[in-house]
Amino acid sequence: MSELPTKYRFARPESKEKRDPARLDFLYPPRMEMRNWIRSARKKADLTQEQLGEKLGVTKGNVSAWENGRHEPSYAQIQEISVVTKYPMPDSQPSIGSTSALDSKDVAARVQEMLTETGMDASAFAAKATVPLERVEAWLKGAAISVEDAVAVQTAFGYNSAWVLARVGQKKAAIQYNDEFRPKGLGKRKRLAVVGMAQLGDNGFWADIEYPVGHGDGYIDWPTSDPDAYAIECSGDSMRPRIKHGEFVIIEPNHPIQPGEEVMVKSKDGRVMVKELAYKAAGRYTLLSVNEAHGKITLHEDEIEKIHYVAGIAKASMWRPD
Repeated sequence: MSELPTKYRFARPESKEKRDPARLDFLYPPRMEMRNWIRSARKKADLTQEQLGEKLGVTKGNVSAWENGRHEPSYAQIQEISVVTKYPMPDSQPSIGSTSALDSKDVAARVQEMLTETGMDASAFAAKATVPLERVEAWLKGAAISVEDAVAVQTAFGYNSAWVLARVGQKKAAIQYNDEFRPKGLGKRKRLAVVGMAQLGDNGFWADIEYPVGHGDGYIDWPTSDPDAYAIECSGDSMRPRIKHGEFVIIEPNHPIQPGEEVMVKSKDGRVMVKELAYKAAGRYTLLSVNEAHGKITLHEDEIEKIHYVAGIAKASMWRPD
């Protein structure tokens, strides 16, 4: 049969459901074509195209167009067809070669890679992922991984399920955990005395201007459980964007500190700094700058007068006079 002249050709819009720009179509094993599913559902219910159309509130021509593949029904209409004909939804139909549809050429290599990185053997890996040991052993021999098992591996170890299935995308999932939200109480609000001012100095340091004990300059209303908590007013912009001029640093001296947290450090030579504690080793503190324009600094514990936990930053509007 000769090809139709160009003027008689027409383009049929591609169904959105069939496009997968992310190239993750391998996650969805091929199912029965929609037109075949509609025809099978109608015949299973012993209905003509006209009778099915009447039950759905559409014409015989609409049903015919669906079964010929010229158009597709909406998802709501698909659900209605399933109810009317008592035929299972397309998504619940058995997949056609679902395991062979996945790229399992290097399943064993991927699984061995995960075992090496987690430092586990197949038994421990299976136990943590809550999958049968026999299944993990089968993967090590090249057997395909199901979508459900890939999700279980992602939940247990954080490996991207798409990568587990076919080495697609990033190895680690962007979101690994979905922990239950368990908010903790911040403690009762207290009036924290502003006991001094941290003023901009050279190299990102601040010169501490302390007031006599008991003679603070106003207070900050702040939730804390530390009885010795206090506030320091910040002057200058050396700590922007983390801390702005006129804001207040809330200090909790009795709170334990650990690497990765912000701390207020006062050295014995009078410098006052707000830094991020990187680590402490051999009696020396390594501190990272809040402002990336300034480098890291290392101080021996003998050089430090005090190092206190920074609980938060209070806006200037939170200040209240005595």
